[in-house]
Amino acid sequence: DYDQAMRVLDEATEQYSSDFNMISIAINNCIEREDNVNLQRFLTKAMALRPNDETLLNIQGMLYEETQEYQKALNIYNRMRQAKPNSLNINQHVALNYYNLGVLNYNKASMETDEKAVKRYNRQAKDYFSAAAATLETIVANTPNSVKYLQALGMAYSCMGSQDQLEAVNGKLT
Repeated sequence: DYDQAMRVLDEATEQYSSDFNMISIAINNCIEREDNVNLQRFLTKAMALRPNDETLLNIQGMLYEETQEYQKALNIYNRMRQAKPNSLNINQHVALNYYNLGVLNYNKASMETDEKAVKRYNRQAKDYFSAAAATLETIVANTPNSVKYLQALGMAYSCMGSQDQLEAVNGKLT
């Protein structure tokens, strides 16, 4: 019974707030049940005990991505990238969060009526797409057959108005 298990784990982690193993069991239980609300609560407790734990940071970053909090996810993954700049997995998350922030701003610009806001959103979108493209280029160089990242790179170039680079990526995709 998941609800009963969560009540017990909740009580246990309150009584033994420094017992990392107990909190880990709760986190794994939440992940298994896709319970993001409780997951965030237990992650907060775990990260208070181990703020630099790579596994916890990764779980937190993925939770932010899942809830479309891309800036928070990007902050987590950029922090992780400082420790492991050559990690393909971390760089993939960094690139996709920059990309998603670019898409959000690009879409906001297309729906906005105020010219100043349109310019601001377009400028922000271009900045995010530029950052995404730089990281995506590295990823594509290391995984040249990855359609997902080639498509993201192509879209970033398209949204930035970089026609020559877009055509080169489209050639690779073809």
